[in-house]
Amino acid sequence: MYSYFEIQSKVGITKHMGGLKSTKELLELCRVNDSSYVLIIGSGNGTSAIRIHQWTGCRIVGIDLSEEMVESALEKADDGVEFMVGNAEDIQFPDNTFDVVISESVTAFTNKNKSLSEYYRVLKNGGYLGLNEVTWLEEPSHEINDYVQRVMGLKGENKDSWISLLEHAGFKNIINKSYPINQRKQVLGDLELQSIGFFKIWGRFIYYYLKDPEYRKSVHYFAREGIRIPRDFTRYFGYGLYVCKKY
Repeated sequence: MYSYFEIQSKVGITKHMGGLKSTKELLELCRVNDSSYVLIIGSGNGTSAIRIHQWTGCRIVGIDLSEEMVESALEKADDGVEFMVGNAEDIQFPDNTFDVVISESVTAFTNKNKSLSEYYRVLKNGGYLGLNEVTWLEEPSHEINDYVQRVMGLKGENKDSWISLLEHAGFKNIINKSYPINQRKQVLGDLELQSIGFFKIWGRFIYYYLKDPEYRKSVHYFAREGIRIPRDFTRYFGYGLYVCKKY
């Protein structure tokens, strides 16, 4: 069976908490401008990276584990924006390369100590790391924790544990802002992130759903799990913006 992320990557769906509004907030906190060289971790279908380039004029490289996602991003890439297959835990760039590293709803699904250490390595001294990652707003019940790990493959962290991980990696001057999930705004934000290539995404979904029995089975499984989401889930499940520097 395909995983939660494989289902999305097959068709080019990208999601992150807070949508493009949270992306803009990260850019401001990381002081991204037209002279910045930015690495996007888990660039997905490329929408965020392309929007960031359009808003700021910065030079961008986006990496993603999924070849399908990279192919989808390359279809709509602008000048000044590159996409390539890459691993957050083993970034194929030299030390001290980037002014800013940004990860939106990706680092939580990695070996965090490895990925954060890599972000630190490829940043220049004085460079910024900006994370938008799933954050427990309250200590979750066993049922909710089990659901998130089983369905999404996610080991959640609270604000304090994220800050501790960043400090352990060597980052300083950590700023945090935590937010609850607003379901209506999140759905609208998700739709905005699919706006570039919307019809291709749904064309691919229909193709895989009809032609690939394993894909169809996986879609049905996650649809059932979505109905069984634990009560009060959104009371615990939120996201945090974390911005810090390398010195």
